Amino acid sequence: MSVPTSRQAFAFLGPLRGRTSVFITPSRRRNSNVARFLLGCLAASRTRTIIFDTSSFYGTNIRKLTESLPKDFLQQSALIAPQEGLVLEESLAELLDLKTGAILIDDLNALHHLLSSDRRNSGIRQLFTFLRLLSYQARINGTSVLVTLYRAEPDSTPAKHVRRSLSAAADLQVSTDDNSGRITFRCSEVKGWPNSVFSAPVYF
Repeated sequence: MSVPTSRQAFAFLGPLRGRTSVFITPSRRRNSNVARFLLGCLAASRTRTIIFDTSSFYGTNIRKLTESLPKDFLQQSALIAPQEGLVLEESLAELLDLKTGAILIDDLNALHHLLSSDRRNSGIRQLFTFLRLLSYQARINGTSVLVTLYRAEPDSTPAKHVRRSLSAAADLQVSTDDNSGRITFRCSEVKGWPNSVFSAPVYF
């Protein structure tokens, strides 16, 4: 995976600092593309990052996306994942305690499923609260919290409602598009991007 230039990375990440940003994608494939771009920007900006790999249980391990990133970025960052047999809430609490420049969560769908797997309720309240706590941490510490979230399939109405609720828990909801050899992000609340849009060539 090629890494964006440092200038592009700072232009993209600057307006997201001190906030939680959920990147909404229409599919697992685009979710992976967005995660690649986010990792590339974090590497180019040399931001110490905690990568919370919730998708490892579902065969889309983000570890594969880090293999071609610069070694100095990987050495100063950490890749953690929920451990089978351990209480997931303990991993979330640990994540809140870590000191870092950025937190990348891949992906929110998997985290929601893990929280809901052994309960009768959906786990939505816990996850909403977790995102609000991350938002507070981001604001106080100047941390960038970046989260990917793919939309539900068209025939899954209840799940679509859950995913809208999850994205609303973040400070920013960013739509994504990766057609025509470019990756494009849109969010009306991001004033640091020209016309609230950021677009760059696809690097992978």
